[in-house]
This record gives sequence, structure tokens and C-alpha cells, in this order.
Amino acid sequence: MADKEKDKKATPAAKKAAPAKAAAKTTSAKATAKPAAAKAKAPAKRAVARPLTRVVRPEQPREERRERKEEPREAPRPRPEARPLPTAPAGHAPVIKADGSSDGSVELPAAIVSPAKRRGVLFQALLTSLANKRQGTSATKNRSRVAGGGAKPWRQKGTGRARQGSTRSPQWRHGGVVFGPNGRRYNQRMTAMMSHAAFAEALSALAASGRILVVDEFRFDGDRPRARAVIDWLARVGDTGRAVLVTVKTDERVGRATANLKEFDLRTPGTLRLEDVLRAQTVLVHRPALDALAARATVATVERAE
Repeated sequence: MADKEKDKKATPAAKKAAPAKAAAKTTSAKATAKPAAAKAKAPAKRAVARPLTRVVRPEQPREERRERKEEPREAPRPRPEARPLPTAPAGHAPVIKADGSSDGSVELPAAIVSPAKRRGVLFQALLTSLANKRQGTSATKNRSRVAGGGAKPWRQKGTGRARQGSTRSPQWRHGGVVFGPNGRRYNQRMTAMMSHAAFAEALSALAASGRILVVDEFRFDGDRPRARAVIDWLARVGDTGRAVLVTVKTDERVGRATANLKEFDLRTPGTLRLEDVLRAQTVLVHRPALDALAARATVATVERAE
């Protein structure tokens, strides 16, 4: 009986201590289970390839860097001062030697010096040449060329909306263009007599102002002359400004050297355009090409049979 009474007295305390022990056990079990789960979920580390050698450059002190920045730069190469162009009597052109100096003069052909004056032909020829350069390649798509729009947007009747046959019609967004450009030709025709007369008149204006020079010979050292050599040669000739050199045939060496020069063009009597003559301030003509240039400026006349 005494033992039973002791058990009854101890039961309330034991009941209180039992949940605490159970909670402690559960917390300890959870604490032990979390690291294990974390270890299991952690991804495996991957090996990263690193370079075998690492170059370590010695750092330079700031003083040396400042000294390098303060070093003076080399002065640019001075350009030779351009001198005035050589002069010649009326109807003549100065002769330029290979070194750029002038030596005497040569008489220009009559077709260049005193062409027949035709009023307005020069302006008309310029407009014709500019129009012939235009490329009428701009084009738009009409409703038949725009992709899509094969299905009818909605049925013909019963919707209360206007009837529509395609979503590519002009009134729709992303539709075709009405009366848009679809190729055009800007070419203009001009008689050969008028074009020759305009060319001769442009050359005569330069000859009257002393801006046509005859080059006796030009040569540059090396198989691949540089643009600097051509610039120096032009400076020795004089203040040419924008110049055009007319040769019998295109010299690849000179053409390669002067390809990037903005104020210098290399032409032949056949490729020389009216725009080149009007835009140039000085025309340099190689002596063998003078006759071909005069033949192009000659206006051929045809006698009419009575």
C-alpha cells in the first residue's frame, strides 16, 4: 500500500519531466539530423582548371609613370611651304619637270584656248552628268508584294464592320504602299557636239586663269611610292589646291599612293569627267596626253549638203 501511495505522489512530477525529456530528445535528434541533411544536399565541389604559370609584372612607381607622360613628343614632319604657281604667256602653259620646278612653256591647242562660246551648254552638261549618276533603285512594296494577308479578316456580312478582303491592303497597318516608288530612270541625253563644247569651255576657263600645267615627266623613287612623296612634289610645283593629274594611261603605282588623298585625282583623257574639271583648281596634264585631251575638247562640225 505504501508503494502504491509513493507511485501516486510521484506521478505528477514524472509526468511533467517526461515531456521535457522527450522534447530534449527530439531537439537533439533534429539538430543531429540537420547537419546530415545539409551535408547530403550540398553540391559537390568541381575542380577548376587554373593556369600553370602566372606572369607577375613588377609594378612601376608612380614617379616613373609621370616622367614618361611628361616626355615631349616628336615634332611632326614639317611640310614644304607651297609657292605660287609658275606663269606663262597667254595661250601657253608652264612646263613642269620631274623635280617639280618649271622650265619654259608650251603652246596649248586652239580647242582648249579659244573654243566656240555656247551660252548655257556648260550648265546643261553639268545637270546631265549629275542626273546620269543617279540610281533609281528606291522601291516600295504594294499589297501584292507584302507577305501575309491571305485569309479574309472577317466574313463579308453580318459583323457590322466594313468589308475587308486582306490585312495587307493599304488602309491596314503593315499593309502595302499606294503609288510608291518602284524604280525610276533619271538618264538624260545630250548630243556629242554639246558635251564636247561644254568640256572645252571648262578647260578654257582654267587655261585663262593659268591653272593648266603641262608635266614633262614625273617619277617617284621605289616600286611603291608613298603619298608623302606625291604631296612634296605638288608642294614644289606650287599652290595647286585641288589638283587633277591627267596621264595617257593609269599608273598603278601613283594610283595606289594617291588613293587616300582627298584633294588629288588621277585620270586619263577618257575617264576625265566634266565634274572633275569644274571641281579642280589646277589641272596637270602629262605631255603625251595633251593631244588626246585636245581631241576630246574639239567640236566636230558636219557640213550640210545643199
